[in-house]
Amino acid sequence: MDLVPSLRFEKSMRRLDRKTRELVYKKLELFLHNKMHPSLRYKTVQALKHLRPPVKEISITMSIRVTLQEFEDHVYLRNVGGHDILP
Repeated sequence: MDLVPSLRFEKSMRRLDRKTRELVYKKLELFLHNKMHPSLRYKTVQALKHLRPPVKEISITMSIRVTLQEFEDHVYLRNVGGHDILP
């Protein structure tokens, strides 16, 4: 499955330090292999569950997360950052 980053995601990634960016890439790779891995804490964002497809999140660290939407042929990466990145 392909990862398609939004402009907001790309801009937010540039703001992260190198070590955090590398961790984001590592966690996204893990997500593609096993999205239910416990370290990802994969779940639906309750405030945006009404969207189709619903917005999901994975944890990168305890304070950084990635929001995404899963379509049939790709995963749309919406944003990355702290818990204030919604909507």
